[in-house]
Amino acid sequence: MLPTLRAVSAATALSCLAGLASAQAINLDIGQYNGAPSAAYGAASGQAGHWNRLLVQGGGPLLDLTGAPSGASVVATDALHFAFGFDNPNTSGDDELLVDGGHDGALTLLFTGLNDGEYNVYTYAFPPDNRTSYFTAVAVTGSLDPQQIVGGADWTGAHVLGETYALHRATVIGGSLEIVCNVSTLYATVNGVQLEPTSFAPVTYCTAKVNSLGCTPTIGTLGASSGSATSGFVIQSLQNRNQRPGLMLYGINGRDASPFLGGTLCVNGPIKRTIIVNSGGSALPTQDCSGDFSIDMNSFAQGSLGGTPSPSLIVPGTKVNCQYWGRDPGFSQPDNISLSAGLEFIVGP
Repeated sequence: MLPTLRAVSAATALSCLAGLASAQAINLDIGQYNGAPSAAYGAASGQAGHWNRLLVQGGGPLLDLTGAPSGASVVATDALHFAFGFDNPNTSGDDELLVDGGHDGALTLLFTGLNDGEYNVYTYAFPPDNRTSYFTAVAVTGSLDPQQIVGGADWTGAHVLGETYALHRATVIGGSLEIVCNVSTLYATVNGVQLEPTSFAPVTYCTAKVNSLGCTPTIGTLGASSGSATSGFVIQSLQNRNQRPGLMLYGINGRDASPFLGGTLCVNGPIKRTIIVNSGGSALPTQDCSGDFSIDMNSFAQGSLGGTPSPSLIVPGTKVNCQYWGRDPGFSQPDNISLSAGLEFIVGP
């Protein structure tokens, strides 16, 4: 493939995108030079999945790792040339598709509509044409990590921090994240971006139903959500009636606060259910609030506990809302149930 020379005049505006990674784990390929990497390619982060393309100045909605709408968008400003590319003799396959092309010159990328939380931000800035002389300065606005300079070495068969990419930690508040790339020496190159969710503190919301013994069921977590781990994220509800069956209601379409069987439904439909568990606690005939509902959602999501878990539970970046439901014979039918408050969490990598 013949090289496309670095341009020296301003580019036109308009934008073309085709998706980002996982519910809000994002993979973005930048530039017109060649095609996007395959969904099997994880680049430096190891985050495989659908790769979106940013081909011209502007922006638009992004897809998640599965190719479904993520709710996030990107806008490219201070853009110059998206047609730059060079056939580096040392790259091949998906690596070549990512780093042999890109944007030439300073570039600012503003992502909006992201889930709030912690991200690793991988910014690829490898100059395929003059690997030892061109350097790009990469900064993520608000990151505790300083500006990083990328360049100075040829492709060696794998991504190398500081040579092919920059890595920043960022806390997203209000759904926005900005990446600013500038010339450090001679020319700047931006090949692509990966936004990798790392940790999102679960949030409680909505109102629990006081049970027939006057206790208010709680809801909380132990551990961290993961789309790949087989255990380690327990969602627990205390202050339930002892020796009663229960389960968790969950969904991926946001919060609710609707009247429901004498309490409040905190999960927006369509609603799915986990397996049934027993609250345990004091042996019958004692009647008290020593019951404890617990489910390891990492185990459930992987199918280890049975049931039919939603495939979305193993997609990093998916926002999940859930609520415990249990039997409470102290109320008359059909209100003979207990309900915890709601819990919202983000599936981690």
